[in-house]
Amino acid sequence: MPRLMFSHSDLGRVRFAILPFQETLKAARGLGLPKPPPGLASWRHVSRAALPAVARPVVTLCSAHTWHLPDFLTPQPSADLMSFEDELHAALDDPSAPVQRDTAAFTGVLKTVPVVVDTLLHHPDRGRRTLRQAFTAFHQAVLAPDWPRLHAQLAADVAYRARLMAQHGLDAMLATLCPPHVRWEYPHLTVTGPGAPDFALGGRGLVLVPSMFLTDGVHRQLNDRQQPMLFYPARTAGAYWRDGGGRGWPDGRLAGAIGERKASVLRALADRPGCGTTDLATALGVTPATASTHVANLRRAGLVATTRVARTARHDLTPLGLHLLDAHIG
Repeated sequence: MPRLMFSHSDLGRVRFAILPFQETLKAARGLGLPKPPPGLASWRHVSRAALPAVARPVVTLCSAHTWHLPDFLTPQPSADLMSFEDELHAALDDPSAPVQRDTAAFTGVLKTVPVVVDTLLHHPDRGRRTLRQAFTAFHQAVLAPDWPRLHAQLAADVAYRARLMAQHGLDAMLATLCPPHVRWEYPHLTVTGPGAPDFALGGRGLVLVPSMFLTDGVHRQLNDRQQPMLFYPARTAGAYWRDGGGRGWPDGRLAGAIGERKASVLRALADRPGCGTTDLATALGVTPATASTHVANLRRAGLVATTRVARTARHDLTPLGLHLLDAHIG
């Protein structure tokens, strides 16, 4: 499996980013692959019905290969928090971006070159204009309605891993990043994916980017122009899609979560981050079934994130849940 090679200086340059445009790429990939990534089948059915024709080039491009995209579509993130428009501008409006060179390299891994890729290769300005329109339409139709809930899950993932790193060190965070797709043993971070030579980070560190749509592995963005990036499945992605991905849920506003019983759950989870359902039930003085029901309601409102470790469900507050606790419950 490919390995990322760390130096001591790389260890101090590991950071996280939440990138809505990159999440749009992953969503378009999940929508277009012949076989849906784990958990996304129902979401695909609903999203395909909502997809406007103008957005289809994005789906074709992002699913043309299971693991590769032209590098210019994944620019260096300038900040940990970027808007969709910020990223879209960086990817498609930079006149110095090597669109033709990156697209030519991309065609080298394709069995069939779709029209949108051929246009990028031979008419890059026209291709970028087409993609800008298509990405905007795709994001508005498919991702924007659910983005607050998706962002809450991504932020919960980053918060969890930052807390893990603060409490137990970078080694512990990397060692538990995304098994079985990622394995850490200094100086190598071994990842699943297409075969490739070892890649030295060269003192540039690594940007770690969680995704709710990348449920079948990890993606690497490695070139000589920017800080290396690794996209990995958010730890709550499986539970989120099993719960329906927010489709048909209440609107998730804070008013739906205020009440003493729910406040007690939020307080208990704030005191016991990562606790299991049985431990939570004991703390609340209720049955595990009742505790599970309370957590499910809060999870649907975007206030709690749940992941499974072996047979045990572990619960954490999302940043939205922490904000509610601080601002409205105390």
